[in-house]
Amino acid sequence: MVGSCMTWHSLLGKGFLRLGRLIQSLAVAVMRPDDLVRFSRQTYQQSDSIAYWSSDEFVASGLYAPEAALLESLPVKQGRLLLLGVGGGREAIPLVQAGFAVTGVDYLAEFTEAAREQARRRGLSLDTLVGDISQLDLPASSFDVIWFSHAIYSLVPTRQRRITMLKTLHSALAEQGKVVCQFHWDPSVHRKKTQAGLAKLLAFITWGNLHYQNGDMLWRNSEFLHAFATEQDFTQECVEAGFKVESFKIFPGWPRGGAILSKD
Repeated sequence: MVGSCMTWHSLLGKGFLRLGRLIQSLAVAVMRPDDLVRFSRQTYQQSDSIAYWSSDEFVASGLYAPEAALLESLPVKQGRLLLLGVGGGREAIPLVQAGFAVTGVDYLAEFTEAAREQARRRGLSLDTLVGDISQLDLPASSFDVIWFSHAIYSLVPTRQRRITMLKTLHSALAEQGKVVCQFHWDPSVHRKKTQAGLAKLLAFITWGNLHYQNGDMLWRNSEFLHAFATEQDFTQECVEAGFKVESFKIFPGWPRGGAILSKD
């Protein structure tokens, strides 16, 4: 009798936990795109977050294995490089050391200042811009390489905003230039059809994220991410913006994908 009661309560408890996770997962559906941007920024602009991503130890960790692999496969070996999401300089420093003239972009001046200081300590030159990566005003053909930091492409909410951003970058890229695009990768999202259906219904009822896509999530309840589940999903966005995907890579053990793009 005691065993059966414990089993029943255990099942009930697990059911509530699943319900709680489902409710949390639906939060992304009621927040409009601008709300999602603000939600993510609340995480990044916290003083402890800025301190961590600007710390000497973190910056000195350099490129992660997927980033190093993308750099190695990049056919352009020097020139003007636009780094979207410079943070404290973790990627910027090795890219400058590799021979690129780097301009790093971040929406927080604290990050751009920290990245320049990290470069200065190493006797390196780094230019920076403060701005939203999805709303940059850049001169035509001004960069030979455009590099999306880590999974920052996936931090831009809605498919249309990502495509519009890519179109702007298409104009800023030199004719023979390349884009290194990193994004969040999770093939399992296509199996969550019921959850996606509920999210779309909730978005409609609340007049919230009407552009919700399967794969939209609040990663660890701290920032918006769109997870790509197939190569086709990612490629279609690039093609609509006028790019050709030259190479597409998935990195085992990492929830990340990477691609090298060129003008079509």
